[in-house]
Amino acid sequence: MLAERFASLINRRWLWLLVGWVLLAGGLKLVAPSWDEIAKDGDLEYLPAEVPSLRGERLLQEAFPNEKAHSQIVVVLSRDGEQLSPEDRRFGIRIAEAFRQDQTLPLVDVWDETTKVVGDMLLADDGRASLVVARLTAGLMDVGNVALLRRTEEILNQLRDARPEGLEVGLTGSAMIGGDLRASIAESLANTETTTVLLVLGCLVAIYRAPVLVLIPLATIALSMSVATDAVALLAQNFGPEAFEWSDFKIFTTTKIFVIVILFGAGTDYCLFLIARYKEELAGGVPRAEAAGRSLANVGEALAGSALTTILGLATMAFAQYGKFVSSGPIVAVCLFVALMACVTFAPALLRALGPIVFWPFGRRLFEGAGDDPSRDDEDRLWSWVADWVMRRPATILMLSVWLAVPLVWVGLRVAVTHDIMADLAPDRVSVKGAETVREYFPQGTIAPMTVVARLSDTVFEAGGDDGGGLDLTSDDGRFAIAPLHSMLYELPPVADVRSLYLPTGGDPRDRKFLGGGAIRDLAAAGSPLSKDAFVSNEAPQAGRVTQLSVVLADNPFSRVAREKIPEIEAALARFAQQETLDGEPNPWRNARFEVVGVTPGMRDLEVVTNSDRTRIQVLTVSAVFLVLVVILRRPIACAYLIVTVLVSYWVTLGATDLFFAWLYGDTYRGLDWKVPVFLFVILIAVGQDYNIYLVTRVFEEQKRLGLRRGLRHAIIQTGGIITSCGVIMAGTFISMATGTLRGMIELGFALALGVLLDTFFVRTVVVPSYFALLARREKGDPPTDPQDGAASQPGPHGKQSSTSASVAAAS
Repeated sequence: MLAERFASLINRRWLWLLVGWVLLAGGLKLVAPSWDEIAKDGDLEYLPAEVPSLRGERLLQEAFPNEKAHSQIVVVLSRDGEQLSPEDRRFGIRIAEAFRQDQTLPLVDVWDETTKVVGDMLLADDGRASLVVARLTAGLMDVGNVALLRRTEEILNQLRDARPEGLEVGLTGSAMIGGDLRASIAESLANTETTTVLLVLGCLVAIYRAPVLVLIPLATIALSMSVATDAVALLAQNFGPEAFEWSDFKIFTTTKIFVIVILFGAGTDYCLFLIARYKEELAGGVPRAEAAGRSLANVGEALAGSALTTILGLATMAFAQYGKFVSSGPIVAVCLFVALMACVTFAPALLRALGPIVFWPFGRRLFEGAGDDPSRDDEDRLWSWVADWVMRRPATILMLSVWLAVPLVWVGLRVAVTHDIMADLAPDRVSVKGAETVREYFPQGTIAPMTVVARLSDTVFEAGGDDGGGLDLTSDDGRFAIAPLHSMLYELPPVADVRSLYLPTGGDPRDRKFLGGGAIRDLAAAGSPLSKDAFVSNEAPQAGRVTQLSVVLADNPFSRVAREKIPEIEAALARFAQQETLDGEPNPWRNARFEVVGVTPGMRDLEVVTNSDRTRIQVLTVSAVFLVLVVILRRPIACAYLIVTVLVSYWVTLGATDLFFAWLYGDTYRGLDWKVPVFLFVILIAVGQDYNIYLVTRVFEEQKRLGLRRGLRHAIIQTGGIITSCGVIMAGTFISMATGTLRGMIELGFALALGVLLDTFFVRTVVVPSYFALLARREKGDPPTDPQDGAASQPGPHGKQSSTSASVAAAS
């Protein structure tokens, strides 16, 4: 048996194990990069290449390779609903000039009211607000966006004294939203790490009351965290896409949050079970030099099995389509495997090395003489009462459980999720407040316009001109050919404005002036070389054939409402491409290719892909965990029941979480963050089975020794305290995620903590034992008794050691 080999290794080579782990951690620390140095972020960048928004992005890049702008800073000036004064508008020009003169900003260009072609559209129609737009080479979630946000705030603060009294200056734009998101992620990571350590430390002190014993789990987890994160960072540096183009191996900042909470939670649980068995072995008279190894032999298979459920559950995410799932799940699984190896080698070796110092200052009193410890007597009485209640009323308990669960399961099955990245930010973030100001005076889609990319068909491009020589969109005929496309898009209900070569300044094409100053300005803008370069490709082979139209949506471009309007726009474009004539003339856009690009189409694709992945991951996770249970327990029906209990627990948790945050957030609640159901399912299904495995293997072990009824009762009493302690610690590590500022992390931390507590205090405590209590009723007569019945299951110094292998034999 592998666990016995590990036990022998620990008893004979404990010093080598300790030295080896320390050297490994030190060596990796010297050569591995920091996780944060190479971690990536973002959402839309990791969609499958074949999704429509990325397909359109590739056409856009091919047609406009010199387009360097990937995000923007938007400064909005307003005066609480009043019209801006000339002095206010001059201050906007001064801000634009300050941006242009700053050498640290990755500028493409800066737009203000004086900028040719686009200047007019930066002033609200009623004159109550104006915009300054700085277009940047940085992407939405670039690493430097936090520093970029801080630098932009500094520039605005330096101009504070020159700002007209009463003028309000808001800051938003995709780069600032990305900066706020990255800052929130960093804050959440720091808060989670600190809170997790403090919570685990507090729980361990409360459980053990022996300072040296507390240090063993903490030292084991800290060591495994260091080794795991450094090893993964080193692999990402040397085998990631920067090293090999074919590689998709990436690490993400948000992934580290999951690594921290899962390693601290699961690692502490593993150490608690090991130490609990260690105390049993010593109390049973096993020599101290052998107790650590023998403890591992007795719980090693249960530890490995419980860890394997979580590892395989997380690993199933590798079969997703979405890149962040593909990388994050297996990475956390690898880190958890490292933690498991540390818990079954370093922790018992440390127990062996420290010897009697472990229990200072209490000595043997800490693990002997339960009767001398009033708190232990109270705990035994509590779990004896629970066990007796379960044994007397199993059917009633199960029916009551179903009755309580059904309403929340019904809610959980219908939970709505949101893919709005701005909804993940706290309302007091600068970019959120700035966006609200923009929406007050401009169309909501102004902060993130969508792009329609249009490519003429071969027939029209090669022979569609008036002279039969093909239509060139840079020509006058081409500009007028864009007019009906512009008008069709403008008339769609989801669209607030359209800008194209036909009308670069936007506005209703039906109100276009043909006389006067406005007409001259429109014609000058449309005929400007700047407009042609901006809206029509001049790059072979798409030169004169591809044009882009900037579409401003009427709704918040990050919202579900806006995403749901994308199919309407795509359908209108498809119908437009099928029309043979327009106003009696041949349709120049007949059989043209249309693509929609931008944040809103990207979020639509993200929703479609992640919803598909969610179903796939759920099926694979359940299948993987079920197979592990069957291998360990060898009772398929019992394994199926255990799976059902955690599935119901998941839906109850999801429903309760949805109701709680709907109450907490009120009118601002748009649904749970889209990541919550996926990670909650994988982690809760896998971790929930950890405790089931601990309980059920002990049930089988005790039933072989004491019979079905007495064995079940004894197992409930013996595992109740330790599993409850583990569950509380695991829930504590998860709730630490709620100390950050990202709404999605707060929701997930709450949901995971609630799910673990539900599993610990209800599912594991009464629902699972009730099933085995019903099975135990078939036992006739009194089972064989044991002299130690009613006491702890403690092997004597000369008695045969119980083990999970015995439980597996009983199960078969």
